[in-house]
Amino acid sequence: MAGLPADTFIVTLSANDYIEYSKILVGDGSAEVVTLDFELTAKATSLGEVSVEAAKSQMRFELDKKIFDVAASAISAGASASDILQNIPSVEISADGAISLRGSESVEIWLNGRPAGLTAENRSQILEQFPAESIERIEIITNPSSKYSPEGTAGIINIVLRQGRKAGYYGSLQASLNNKLGYNLSANINYSSNKLDLFASIGYGRRVRNSTHIIDRSSLAGDSVVGNLKSEQKTYGNEYGLFTRIGGVYHLTAKDDISLSAFGMFGRQNDSTTVGQRSDIGTRFESRRLTGENSKRNGGNISLGYRHLFSDKSDIDISADYNQWDADGTTNFAENRGYYIDMDNTVDSVSTIYERQKIGLTNRTISFKADYTNKFSELHRIEAGVSGYSNIEKAPSDIFSGTSPDNMTLNTLLSNEYSYIRSVAAVYFNYAGKWRNFNYQAGLRGEYTHTSMMATDYALTEKYYYDLFPSFFINYNWFKTNQLQLNYTRRISRPNGWQLNPFKNISDSKNIRFGNPDLDPEYSNSFELNYIKTLGKHSVSVSGYFRNTDNVIQRISYLYSDIMYNTSDNITSSISSGTEIVVKNTIAKFLNITTTGNVYYYYLNGFDYLVPSVGYHVVGASQSSVSWNIRMMAQAILPYGFTMQLNGGYNAPRVVSQGNMSGSFSMDMGVRKSLGDFTFMLNVRDIFNSRQHLVTKTGDNFRQQSIMRRSNREITLSVTYAFGNMKQNTNKRRQNTSDTNEGDYQILDSGMY
Repeated sequence: MAGLPADTFIVTLSANDYIEYSKILVGDGSAEVVTLDFELTAKATSLGEVSVEAAKSQMRFELDKKIFDVAASAISAGASASDILQNIPSVEISADGAISLRGSESVEIWLNGRPAGLTAENRSQILEQFPAESIERIEIITNPSSKYSPEGTAGIINIVLRQGRKAGYYGSLQASLNNKLGYNLSANINYSSNKLDLFASIGYGRRVRNSTHIIDRSSLAGDSVVGNLKSEQKTYGNEYGLFTRIGGVYHLTAKDDISLSAFGMFGRQNDSTTVGQRSDIGTRFESRRLTGENSKRNGGNISLGYRHLFSDKSDIDISADYNQWDADGTTNFAENRGYYIDMDNTVDSVSTIYERQKIGLTNRTISFKADYTNKFSELHRIEAGVSGYSNIEKAPSDIFSGTSPDNMTLNTLLSNEYSYIRSVAAVYFNYAGKWRNFNYQAGLRGEYTHTSMMATDYALTEKYYYDLFPSFFINYNWFKTNQLQLNYTRRISRPNGWQLNPFKNISDSKNIRFGNPDLDPEYSNSFELNYIKTLGKHSVSVSGYFRNTDNVIQRISYLYSDIMYNTSDNITSSISSGTEIVVKNTIAKFLNITTTGNVYYYYLNGFDYLVPSVGYHVVGASQSSVSWNIRMMAQAILPYGFTMQLNGGYNAPRVVSQGNMSGSFSMDMGVRKSLGDFTFMLNVRDIFNSRQHLVTKTGDNFRQQSIMRRSNREITLSVTYAFGNMKQNTNKRRQNTSDTNEGDYQILDSGMY
């Protein structure tokens, strides 16, 4: 405090569960700053039974992000991170596990505010193993400033893991079981004192997966159908995983914190897949392909951090991370194929093909960053920093084939050695200021990228490039309950490993996938206009966005010799725009409803793709569509202390490369009840078994329809036991600056501070 008049003041500080503390302060009229030190002591009062009934909101909004509170969700018990993401507005997960944000798969997945080595190749499997019980909240950042990595043209999904924040010690034990005989057992404990904060957790579980993929393809000659292929793939799988996490923060001095944390995931997966096919394209045949896969998936993260406070307005934050993810597996194929010589189904010959594929995927990332912040006045602030990372990915694959399981030999034509290295160094600077009711921020980030790729039969390919990524934000606040923001950022989406790897995936002999080592990055210009308005217990958020993208990486499908090939190329440009509206209503004390609607327009320019070594063109006409989706989350307090949550959503039909995807809907439900230290939860995911994707694609010589489903209805019962003592003295403890939000909406004095 500064500039106190000559008078006597009584300053009182009070907080729940602490003894009120008062201090007398005498002002002398000077302009000098007066610093007050307070000591808080926890109350020793023992309370009787207290019943508090209120529907806690599971979603809140800040100007630059949307925050989903996993702990407040009644459908998180026994779920994975992937299951939770399916219920977050603007986020979608396709039947093959691809994650998209506002209709774009160019999205980054972070853990605790950092890229943790979750790439497009591994994040689907990792998030399916990640237990929801270990997650505190999920943040959706659609237009990050220059302080953050520009990777991912659609934005960032940040998964924040649980850690201790309260004084004393506390923890919980949890067990869950579902109708598929999947289960999860977990425990966590936290301890916090004046000098040390510690946390640890461990969990082990089994997940059962049932997926189907049905393909109906017609071969065309002009407008005439000359043949058909029908394929049905069914997969039954078991995943067993151990998740453990440990870490802490040591308060070295009043201005220095040192943090160290690590987590590990150790899992194995057993899959059994049956593919039945029948074709009259060319030589008529009917086949049955059996696939058995056994794999191990291990990985983790180690993070070391140091933070120094120069003052209450200036600090530096330094961190280093190491991430490693490994997947080693063996897949055995056995295919019986019968060939027919005429239309009366007379069998001409039967052949059996045996194959074994051994794949090892290793992904290692080392990263470093240092961020400096100085708020040198109430009106001005600067941010500056440096960062860098190096990612090394190796994916050797060996294929063995033969006429029986005992005589298989290495097939050098189908085997592959693949390695990919990407190194990025960055520097950024942001300046933020305030003028009347306007707040503004301008920033610039520069990045240098070096990539190298090498594969069997492909020479070493190296690329170097420099990029600049400007950002600009401007806010206008009025009447304390209104905020308007306009922002712009330039972003990049670099091709990932599987998009570059030229190795041909033969798990389905009639649908072969392979990458393109010549891919270049996508570049986007992203604009957003956001408005937030609060009206007592009702709030509304409206976001308009526009994004144009060059060098768009598109999936290309073409039919050649009755085999469908699938790859990617930089073939066109696109425009995405839309409006997202979020309405939050609190009805009395027992019900809150969040409704999210998203209407978006997508335009994809036409393209002409020359298939290498084949000699014909895949031509795609310009496509445009207007699509929409809607989500509703309702949470209610019922009689006798029950809490019920209902989540439902509908995605309208939309355009995809060379075709379209039909509409789909889903609904989940959960019920929670607390009895003393125990909490019981029952939830049902995909109540109507409706989560599936119907995709239609058309080319010059084919028309194909496919239906994909990742899983079906799942019913889970869980019980949680909470324990702990949170009455420890917390003298002079500092507040955690990352958890200061108290409302569903935070109307900031400045969107940049």
